[in-house]
Amino acid sequence: MIRTPPSQAPFGASLPVAARGVGELEFARSLPEGLVSAFGLVTALGNAWLCLAAVTLAYVVGARSGLSRRGAAFALALGLGALGLTLGLKHAFALPRPPLSAEEGFGFPSGHALGTTVFWGGVVLLTRYGTRRRRLSVAAAVVLLVSASRVVLGVHYLVDVVAGVGVGVAFLAAMTRLSERHGEGQTEPFFDPTRSAVTVAFVVAFALVAAALSVAPAESELLLGAGTAAGAAAAWHSLGHRADATDLRRSSSPVVVCGVGVPLALGSMVAVAELSSAAGFVVAVGAVGGAGLLALPFTVARLSMRR
Repeated sequence: MIRTPPSQAPFGASLPVAARGVGELEFARSLPEGLVSAFGLVTALGNAWLCLAAVTLAYVVGARSGLSRRGAAFALALGLGALGLTLGLKHAFALPRPPLSAEEGFGFPSGHALGTTVFWGGVVLLTRYGTRRRRLSVAAAVVLLVSASRVVLGVHYLVDVVAGVGVGVAFLAAMTRLSERHGEGQTEPFFDPTRSAVTVAFVVAFALVAAALSVAPAESELLLGAGTAAGAAAAWHSLGHRADATDLRRSSSPVVVCGVGVPLALGSMVAVAELSSAAGFVVAVGAVGGAGLLALPFTVARLSMRR
């Protein structure tokens, strides 16, 4: 993955390194080592690829995951849009991470904070599990813990995570306007996206990733994201009308395809993005992968019918 070192930042590099700090790093360094290690585990809840893998599995499984297949596809589009927003803003501001950060790249805004807000917030708005109040409480707790973990681990300033959460909330609010609001029942989802809303969400995600590529043309994650959003939009436009009607039987075929197919597809896509320097090839792999993942439930159903 090609990243611009902070020392070459076109804008933020001229600012004092500690200009964004308010003493949070000194406080974090005073915390017990065991607590810092615990936050190191918590921060994984905001890992972009783990979140995308989880929502992809929910899409394949369908309603039994707590999300409708339309809802899971919408959440996947939200995640891809958040990727474009995060990397686009990082490269536009080009502000460095704190000194001695264990991670490379730019620091503002926090991608974990932004992505966690969009992903967990989106899932909470779309799922049927638990009451609305409980779901919102869980999402708020996860966002708070992941955001705090980034400061405790010394990879972000406080303002980075606050900005990330703020941008995430604004993006989520804008995207949910594409969905139909559900009833007021306490166990109902807040929103229920239509088939066309999911298509539009993938198109918006592609536009955000493409915009980010204008400021970070060599960023392999964006190249992969652009292809994935385009492939997913095409596949959903073609297959989305029968997505929720496709039921996966409880047999070995769905388990094998879901348990092996999804990780293998995502792993291959990430590997290509990391290892290949050919931009067109990375975009093409993303497009094939995005379309393949959204077509996976139909493949599983067909295999089940043959048994």
